[in-house]
Amino acid sequence: MVEVGLRSPASVGRRIGEHRRRRVDPLPYLLIAPVALLLLAISVYPALYALWLALTDASLLRLARAQFIGLGNFMRMAGDTVFLEGLWRTLRWDLAVVFTELAIALPIALLLNLAFRGRGFVRAAMMVPYITPPAVVALMFSYMVDGNFGLFNDLLVRLGVLDQYFSFLSDPAASFWVVVSAMVWYGTPLMALILLAVLQTIPLELYEAARVDGASPPRMFWHITLPHLVPTILFLLLLRMIWMSNHIDMIFIMTQGGPGFSNYTEAVYSFKLTTQFEIGYASAVAVVLAALLVAASALYVRHLARRVLAQ
Repeated sequence: MVEVGLRSPASVGRRIGEHRRRRVDPLPYLLIAPVALLLLAISVYPALYALWLALTDASLLRLARAQFIGLGNFMRMAGDTVFLEGLWRTLRWDLAVVFTELAIALPIALLLNLAFRGRGFVRAAMMVPYITPPAVVALMFSYMVDGNFGLFNDLLVRLGVLDQYFSFLSDPAASFWVVVSAMVWYGTPLMALILLAVLQTIPLELYEAARVDGASPPRMFWHITLPHLVPTILFLLLLRMIWMSNHIDMIFIMTQGGPGFSNYTEAVYSFKLTTQFEIGYASAVAVVLAALLVAASALYVRHLARRVLAQ
């Protein structure tokens, strides 16, 4: 009599045969291999190489003879006022651009979600700023506020706001808000388009039931529309903060970080260091910026998952 749980040699042999027949199919791995290699080439390798350069005194003039200096570049940052003040300038830039974009994009999305004649054309025309190259946008705004022949100066003088033309890009505070305005004009359409897409996913039955209950439009927005938008808004804020922290072209083309260091974000500072051939220190600045963004993003996503998505 065979005891329960014991297997005969025949059943064991069949299982071994089935296991051999169920070999791993290499085809899926072969199909994703090119993408994986591409990601390694354009993402992982540059990141590791930048980290290595941050630990050296590398310069474009003697890149092959770079010497390992350990944490020397990071210790240099502790006494670098441009870097330390750049942390605040980067945060100021992020907050000013992202929250201004949101304040403008939300009403635009709500408007374009309504039914009116020509809505399709307006939706398409809204994307014109975003499909315009950032360099073109930067030059356009630079000419508009030019201290010699700018249209904006001409309007302010004619309206009596200014007595004479003013060089906006030569003033630290004014230049910052000019660059912010250019970036907001460029980036708002994308945020409005994403919010509009979310608005169209809200079931109409919720609004119909709210009307039957006598809810006013502000109450419907507060209790129906906004709760559906909040997760997307929070996610957009994270993405735009990351993008703006790494943004260079608009600031550099319009002001080159000036006047002085007034518009030196960390990304602009790292780029300027490369133009001065200080590749090692520029890489260290970029590595610190990346580390801060990763840490802040991790905390933000953790809070988002606990407080919003879990509801």
